[in-house]
Amino acid sequence: MTRLTPDVIKGIPETISSLDTALERIIGADLRHVACSAAGISTEDICFESYTVAVVPVTSGKGVITGFSESVSAAVREIGMNSFVTEGSDVTGTAEAYRSGADIIFMADDENFIAINTKARMFTDNIRSTAKGYVAALKCVEGDLAGKKVLVLGAGRVGTVATEILLEQGATVEVSDIVWNKALVLERKHRSVRARADLEKAIQENRLILNASPGKIPGKLIQEGAVISSPGVPYAFDSEGEAKAKIIHDVLSLGVAVMAVSSAVLSPIESRAAEICGTGAIAL
Repeated sequence: MTRLTPDVIKGIPETISSLDTALERIIGADLRHVACSAAGISTEDICFESYTVAVVPVTSGKGVITGFSESVSAAVREIGMNSFVTEGSDVTGTAEAYRSGADIIFMADDENFIAINTKARMFTDNIRSTAKGYVAALKCVEGDLAGKKVLVLGAGRVGTVATEILLEQGATVEVSDIVWNKALVLERKHRSVRARADLEKAIQENRLILNASPGKIPGKLIQEGAVISSPGVPYAFDSEGEAKAKIIHDVLSLGVAVMAVSSAVLSPIESRAAEICGTGAIAL
């Protein structure tokens, strides 16, 4: 996974509500709705209040990123789940999460960022969840991606998964990567994928774009009325691009929200759901 820095995530807990406002303005759906759409459920299908989420700081590798755990916890609370950061880290923090009755445990090191469903003994990962979330955001704008052409920039882990999800939804996909062979691999694997060598021309010719690359996208190349879903860091757009396109961008929270919902639906918590959410309400 891309290692975030304290400067990139600074202020997320205090400004997380502004992401909901921005999403509603740009795509007509808030964080909870996008996360549920990505997980293939309705917001009515899950009792958010019945879930307790623990975020465990991990010190291995390059160590704890200042503010990361708090930012993850804030994103989970924004969609209505209960969330806390454990006082301990690593094994001690994990034991604390279990003792506290956490239904989902978030933890990340330099290689993986996962959300473990403690009841189902399964986990969701940030790579797939991020790809699902940003495809779902595109779909919120377009209504349906079947038969639509989408350009994926970057054929790394997120771009590859996003390509597969787009194909599952009936889209045709063009892929461009500075490492040409990565794009070719996807073209050879999937009939509905076309590798594009000319990046600038590809951007100019496509209205729907999923940017999973760290590169900048000059506004002069972007179509008027384009829709760009962009989980990549750093931020890729200039003022001209912002004026021309609907840009869906966030450094952490959207992927976290999808992880939380996707992990929650791995197992039911029906007994507490009826008590907390009322008769007829269930927690998947």
